[in-house]
Amino acid sequence: LLSEFTDKYYVSVELGFQTSNDETGILLNRGYTSSDFTTAVKLLNKYNIDVITHIMIGLPNEDKKDIENTVKFVNSHKIQGLKIHSTYIISNTKLEDMYKNNEYSPISLEYYLDSLCYVLTHINPNIIIHRISGDAPKDLLVAPSWNSHKKLVLNGIDKILREKDLYQGMYFNK
Repeated sequence: LLSEFTDKYYVSVELGFQTSNDETGILLNRGYTSSDFTTAVKLLNKYNIDVITHIMIGLPNEDKKDIENTVKFVNSHKIQGLKIHSTYIISNTKLEDMYKNNEYSPISLEYYLDSLCYVLTHINPNIIIHRISGDAPKDLLVAPSWNSHKKLVLNGIDKILREKDLYQGMYFNK
């Protein structure tokens, strides 16, 4: 029944992976491991269901090495789409508590753009980039303030990619 359905319609599933760092996954209450993600992707691939994966930049306790590891991990799977988000703090969350207790500092726009360039230039060029910036509800956003200005991200990344002659996948498998 499922294969009959997928022959007639476009079917996709979005997986909120966020990071390949399972310790961060536990902190985020992701609810599954990287190994579970791999199992899910293989099952979805078996039935020709497209996989769209979400990753986040700026998660608590993560650094550029975590971003590199997440990109390598994503590239090792057969996924069709990617949504990239910055980490932002919204009211009444564990992250807001961490922020107020000086246990978490939000990333700068510059750090996000630099990390976004890394992701874009190292991700498989066959993966469709669906999003490079998420929208926090303005009335709930605590920090960073630049997150509420999507054009800063879009114009910023466009400028960097043009000035440095960068493009998606240029360092894929290098």
